[in-house]
Parts: sequence; C-alpha cells; structure tokens
Amino acid sequence: MPAPKNMFKAALKAGQPQLGCWIGMANAYAAEIASTAGFDWLLVDGEHAPNDLRSILDQVRVIEGSGSVPVARLPVGETWMIKQYLDAGVQNILVPMVESGEQARDLVRAVQYPPHGVRGVGSALARASNFAAIPDYLNTADEQICLLVQVENRAGLDALDDILATEVDGVFIGPSDLAADIGHIGEAGHPDVTKAVLDAIRRIVASGKAAGILTLDPVLQRKCLNLGATFVATSIDVTLFANAIRKAADDALALLPNQTASGFAQTGSASKYLQQLCKHWSHKAEASFDAHQGSVSFADGYRVSMTADDTHLNIQAETGHRGDITKWKDVIESHLIRFAFREDFKIKWAD
Repeated sequence: MPAPKNMFKAALKAGQPQLGCWIGMANAYAAEIASTAGFDWLLVDGEHAPNDLRSILDQVRVIEGSGSVPVARLPVGETWMIKQYLDAGVQNILVPMVESGEQARDLVRAVQYPPHGVRGVGSALARASNFAAIPDYLNTADEQICLLVQVENRAGLDALDDILATEVDGVFIGPSDLAADIGHIGEAGHPDVTKAVLDAIRRIVASGKAAGILTLDPVLQRKCLNLGATFVATSIDVTLFANAIRKAADDALALLPNQTASGFAQTGSASKYLQQLCKHWSHKAEASFDAHQGSVSFADGYRVSMTADDTHLNIQAETGHRGDITKWKDVIESHLIRFAFREDFKIKWAD
C-alpha cells in the first residue's frame, strides 16, 4: 500500500487552477466551518496566526474530512520543523521567505527521505504512515509531498530563476512583504508591486512550476489566473469574520436612535463664530460652511450643524447611537465661548 495520493499536487501539475482561502483563526471549529465553504484548498497559517504544530494538526484533521485540501504554512523553513509537519501527515507545506536557490534546494532535501534528502525516518510512529499501517510509505512518500515556497522580497525575486531550477513544486508570491521591501509598506496594490508580482507569475509559469498568490483584489486575482497561476487564495477567514461581525454590530446599533440636541445663542457675531468653529475643526473632521450655515462631521459620528443670522446662532448637535450628547454639547459650547470672549456668550439648549 503506497502513501495517499496527493490530489492537490496532481491538480497543480496538471495546470488546474485551485482556489483557496487563508485560515488564521487558529481554531479547529472555525476551520471546520471554513471547510464547508467549498474552496479547493485551505491554508492553515503557522507564520502569522497563533498556531503551533498541535493546533495546526487539529485543523488539518477537520479539513481532511471535507472536500477541501489542507495546506500548512510553517513559521520558518527549518529542517527539524518540516520533519515534524510531514510526520504529522501534512502533505502540502508552504515555506515563507525563500531567498536563494541554495535555500530552496535545502528545503527539497528536507522533504525527501535519504538517499535523496535528509528527512528523518520515523514513520513507524507517525500519523503520516497511519501509524505504520501503510507498509510502503517510506518508498512512496516523496512523490506525494508538495513543497511550495514563498518569494516575497527583492532578494527572492533576484534569485527566482535559481529557485525555479530546483525541485520545488511551486512558488508563491507574497505581495505584502514584497511591497514593504521595495518601499511601499502597507500598499500591496501599488503599481510597482503589481508589476513585480505579475512579472514573477509569468516567469514561474514559463518554468513549468505552479505559481501562487494570496490577494483580496479581484482584478489582480483575475490577472494572475489569466497568466496561468494555479494556486490562488482569494480570502482570509480572519478578515471575513472581522468585516462581517463589525457590519453586524453596525446594523444592530443602527436600530437605536441617534442622540440630538438643539439650541441657540443670541449674538450679533453669529456668522463669525460659525466660520471660526468650522475652520478650527476642519483639520480633523469633514467641514463645510459659508457665511450663513455650516456643519462639521467627525468619523466617530459626532456632528454639529449651525445657521447664522443677524441676531442668533442656531445649533444642532448630534452623536451616534451610543454617543455622549451631554459631553458633546459642553465641547461645542466651550469652543464657541473661547471665540466669543468679548461678550457674554451662552447657548440656551432646549430641554
């Protein structure tokens, strides 16, 4: 009986696009939910998610029972760590920050048994061999391991041809780290980054290796697939959950009324004070005004609207659903009193 056939590796070798999702919740229950979605593959992240080998194995188990294929990203490409992941039965591994052909060759040796590699022979007590229930595991395992490496900085791009000349199964381009390394940190969608990513994808595909990427940009996803990329992650479970739960909270809070208060002050300088307050807050809020009316809106939902005539300044204060309207009234009034220090200025708020 041979090692289990790696359908993910076979699909990549056949050039069949495999669409996946990044799993960073570090929780088997969340991974099980993700495994019902229908993605071709799910990447359990050991680099940036709070995972260890045991938690990754728990998630790999539940994914294996679904229609999706588990892939695990190691925190670093150490030989001893690779051995543990493989013995735990992870057939598809992604290694970050590969920067040279020599490093890629070392990783290839790490996933192969001697005499071709240096993987330790301990399959008799390993999950990978079904605890010695697969008698021919040692002779067949190498062919079923899928080694994917990440190129995500200038050093890696410079060495890309050397990396592609090794026996890695695929090369994954990391736009976020690449953006940081070329001077555009936090701007994975910068034109310089996109240009570098697409050029790398072309080179990987031309070499006959599988090309991959994680990007939430639908336009870049389509471009990479059109170029022949075959393992493309389009979503991140953490991002999906965070966006959904925040929207749910916003929708719930929207059921509550905004807090409002209205008032006026008697003054012959209403237009002057209106414009002063709008100008004062315009550097940190959205402000619009003319001589007779104005408004200032802050990102947290606090807003003030004003109208001015020859004798009165009329004020409408508003906060969000959970804002402190009493404090907001005091803030507005204290600012206007400073502007109107030459007169006895006071706002009369309606009860």
